[in-house]
Amino acid sequence: MTRSKAVIIRDNIDGWMFVLPAFLFLLLLMIYPIIHTFILSFQKYNFVYDSKPVFVGFHNYIKVLKDATFKKALLNTFYFAGVYIPIIFILGFFVGLIFSRYDMITGKLSKVILFIPMVIPISMSSFMFLFMLNPQWGIVNSIFKDYLKLPGLARDWMNDTSTAMNMILLVTIWWRVGFIGLLFLSGIQAIPRSVIEASIIDGANAWRRITGIILPNLKETYMVVGILAIVTSIKLFAQVVAMTGTLSPQNAGGPAKATLTLYVATWKSAFLYYDLGIGSAMGYLMSLIIVFLFAVNFFINKGEKA
Repeated sequence: MTRSKAVIIRDNIDGWMFVLPAFLFLLLLMIYPIIHTFILSFQKYNFVYDSKPVFVGFHNYIKVLKDATFKKALLNTFYFAGVYIPIIFILGFFVGLIFSRYDMITGKLSKVILFIPMVIPISMSSFMFLFMLNPQWGIVNSIFKDYLKLPGLARDWMNDTSTAMNMILLVTIWWRVGFIGLLFLSGIQAIPRSVIEASIIDGANAWRRITGIILPNLKETYMVVGILAIVTSIKLFAQVVAMTGTLSPQNAGGPAKATLTLYVATWKSAFLYYDLGIGSAMGYLMSLIIVFLFAVNFFINKGEKA
């Protein structure tokens, strides 16, 4: 038996050596931080003032769940997700549907155009929109004042609690809709052409083809788009920091916490207030929310194709 194991090891050593770097990378940069953060979530540890972590059990989780700031961040995050996810599904589907009707050359060009926003870093996109929304010289207020003659619609968009989060929504939708459209385009093009042609012969109009053939056959696309939309919503960070924390990271999530999200609140707790215990607890609560939404997405979209 010992010799057999030695032969197995000798025969597979090359393959294990190829896998070893990836395994070490996974172990050091993913598995260890996940375990270490989980342990920290049960400890009181301010890495500036505390000499070492102190175990406090579920105190951090209880404190976070009672914290008004966390509740505000949770509400903001769910508001963003509740608006963003339906809009990105609808716009992404119609973008994919429209471009699926183009010829090959135009189709290739359209794919390049749709992918451009994804190539631009989200921080740069945020600064671009921030410049356009500037209350003094931004193009948005200029259009309202000078061209439409509606000065009452002009405002300080990012310092107004009623519009700040919606502007971040606008940036995120602009950034992601092209890529989501490409996913829907791929899903639509994967539907056998013979099925659509048969429906045309049977007299189905465009609306019947969309509702009866195209939409029911995009289950896999719904699954992928749902996962991406959930991650984008719950891990909303760069846009908020770029558009509200330009002058100071402490201001990120303003005005008056109107754009504070779970990810930003976790980052501020851990790296601005130096409380790794509270930050870790927030991070794991956020992870539980993501897992729950993933499960909902899976059960909604697990059905068979039409």
